[in-house]
Amino acid sequence: MTVTEEELQRIVAAAVKIALKEIKGAEEHAEKPTTKEVEVGEFGKEELDDAMQFMQSNRGKGDEPMVGIFWYSPGRNDLFGVRSHRISDYQHANSRTEFSSISCSEMHEDVWKKEYHRQRYKNEGIGPYVGAYEMTPRGHIFYNPDTEVFTIAVGSWIEQYPQAIPIIVDEFNLKGTTYVVKTAHHWDIGQKWN
Repeated sequence: MTVTEEELQRIVAAAVKIALKEIKGAEEHAEKPTTKEVEVGEFGKEELDDAMQFMQSNRGKGDEPMVGIFWYSPGRNDLFGVRSHRISDYQHANSRTEFSSISCSEMHEDVWKKEYHRQRYKNEGIGPYVGAYEMTPRGHIFYNPDTEVFTIAVGSWIEQYPQAIPIIVDEFNLKGTTYVVKTAHHWDIGQKWN
């Protein structure tokens, strides 16, 4: 295939136009410097004692069962985009329906958008957030304090990737708890919020 000088100039001009658009988009999403300077202070003795006591009270809680959301990467056989919260961080169910449960407030679509933009502008587009959020296997962990049962809510994709279950159980510290795996159309691949 032979390209004339005129065709080459058109190709280069089009490529430059696309690159300039992407640079402008990146500049719009770049963190804007603030004019206010950040003051750096020092902990007082009482403040530091309180902070240390608080941190001490959390020792060992890192292995508590958790609720939250995740995506599953079949290629890596691993979870990503995990947002998790210890159930002890909640005093009571945070849902107001008959489905009395505890879970995180983060939503898949919102987390995906944030991480997709972070990946695009800070990691040169390299990372797991590719395409639409609903096109990657995902799930949600709920806890019912009345029954003391965790629900691993996933789409029918789990039938193809049952090896994800022990990974989910491990990530959310569900070993030694009562948990069930339930599928619903909402978490099927390709299913958006509706």
